[in-house]
Amino acid sequence: ARPSVRIAVARDEAFCFAYAETLDALRMQVRNLFFSPLRNAALPENIGGLYLPGGYPELYARQLSENIALHAAIREAVQKGLPTAAECGGFLYLGQTLEGTDGKTYPMAGVLPGSGHNTGRLVRFGYAAMTQGRQYLFRAGETLPVHEFHHWDSSENGADFSVRKTEKKQWECGFANAHLYAGFPHLYWAGTALPRRFVQTAQHFLKHKG
Repeated sequence: ARPSVRIAVARDEAFCFAYAETLDALRMQVRNLFFSPLRNAALPENIGGLYLPGGYPELYARQLSENIALHAAIREAVQKGLPTAAECGGFLYLGQTLEGTDGKTYPMAGVLPGSGHNTGRLVRFGYAAMTQGRQYLFRAGETLPVHEFHHWDSSENGADFSVRKTEKKQWECGFANAHLYAGFPHLYWAGTALPRRFVQTAQHFLKHKG
């Protein structure tokens, strides 16, 4: 039987970096509904979750900023508790503003504090291990592998996770609550409990939403 829960997954030129294994792991349990933050004015209907993967929103900052209807829809959905995961480019998209590759600053979805800006260099590049307290995707003290690859940074990276690359290279980052994960680290979902937890939270949301 086809999974009954529907998850909206951003996929277009601006959001093109999602591990195939992550999408496959989700697809085992949910129906992925792809949509384009560049072109769609609304989220897919009757969704139980939202996944904003990485990509290159800075290349399309002007076009993304012009889709204000979708900004409003995403803000409202997250505020109402829609289970949401946003990694790297998706995280930047949820911020207040984003500097485009043209050097201009554009308004984004405005779900999170912070402004994305070009650093002109790779920031916190590489594989690391991330640990966080109990939230919807994570359990207290659980450590998961993550990867970062970005030249942009945010004025507000969050502090809900501890990331350890080496003994000397450790930092805090990310935003998390009972229905949201947002941060620069790309999570590796395959072979973990993350897809199942995401789906369970989505099912609970659909069951209890007004």
